[in-house]
Amino acid sequence: MDESSTPVDEVSQISEESAEQEKKQRSRHAERRYRFGPRRRRRSFGPGWWREALLGLLLVTAVLGFINPFPRLAVARATAAAPAEPLPVSPPLAPAEGFCLAGDFQEWNGSRTPLLDDGTEGDQTAGDGLYSRSITFAETGRYLWRVLPCGDWDHAVPERSAWVFVTAPDQAITFTFRPGAVDGRFWPNTYALTASDTLPARLVAVGTFQTEPFDNDDDQTGLEPLNRDQFQLAYRIAQPGTYQAYVSVQGRGESVGANGRSMEAVPLEFTTRMASEWVLFQYDGRSSRIAIWHQIPWWLGWLAFERGALILAGLSVVGILVLGVPVVDRRFMQRPEWQHSAGCPNCQGDLRRVNRTSTDYLLGVVGVPVRRYQCSRCGWQGRRIHRHHHHHR
Repeated sequence: MDESSTPVDEVSQISEESAEQEKKQRSRHAERRYRFGPRRRRRSFGPGWWREALLGLLLVTAVLGFINPFPRLAVARATAAAPAEPLPVSPPLAPAEGFCLAGDFQEWNGSRTPLLDDGTEGDQTAGDGLYSRSITFAETGRYLWRVLPCGDWDHAVPERSAWVFVTAPDQAITFTFRPGAVDGRFWPNTYALTASDTLPARLVAVGTFQTEPFDNDDDQTGLEPLNRDQFQLAYRIAQPGTYQAYVSVQGRGESVGANGRSMEAVPLEFTTRMASEWVLFQYDGRSSRIAIWHQIPWWLGWLAFERGALILAGLSVVGILVLGVPVVDRRFMQRPEWQHSAGCPNCQGDLRRVNRTSTDYLLGVVGVPVRRYQCSRCGWQGRRIHRHHHHHR
């Protein structure tokens, strides 16, 4: 020990050495914890991201509610009804003798009036597989007709006569026949026959599901037009069970069933599993065929045929209004480059207030606090967010 040192100096030196060693030890421990310890993850999303995600979802549901694609989804999920009995006759695709039209307007002659596929006599397009013929009727009334391979009554369709309405003297009616398989969800599905007439009354769905079975004067089962040629009825069947139905001209005997236009329509058969289950009846006027869709999920029926889509759209709009305010404020109203304090975007010069335009006033009405400014240095003019700051002591 140095003779000149004192005990106090020795104690002070020992304390400094201990403090230095402790400091180094803490530093090594901190470095080891930094290198090998768990690290804080960087946030992938900013604050409030869930509001924007939910807002996007609400926008999608609102659009879906207003355009209402659910009837098509209901058809896609539903089961198509089939004929209650097999159809006994299926015409050949291309008989050598061709197809002919026969009816009570030409004494049921099975070879006198051939149907054509050459673009003449009412046929629109040659070689398209649709056989047509235009006939002019001198008198109004209802007429009966059938289509057959010329001279072959064994393959005439439908089994019972089809019908056509003439509503004006000297009216030209075009009869069209398409042999072969067509869309299997509509019936008949092995041929299609129709006429360009005008129905004397609206179409109604009739069947065993009605209180009075096959009541063709029921106002509750009328089909509504979707467009010029498409008609449908969404109807709730009260009790589960198996039913038969077809479409009929209201108050008359002319019908459309699994065999097409016919005075004795073959019904389609469908089954419901729950009480008050939705069933959809459809009629295609371009081909005079029908379809019945059943076993539609209850929630899809509520969205498609009740007010479910409108309720969904209304709730979504309310949610958009509630969540949209903070999202718009954070995304747009608080952007630094849009604030008055940012200055001129061209030269960063000072801005002074000028008169607002009608668009500026309109933005203010919807809640966007904009003012119009002009740069005192370069003359730039435009909008800036103007917020009222309240200072509290």
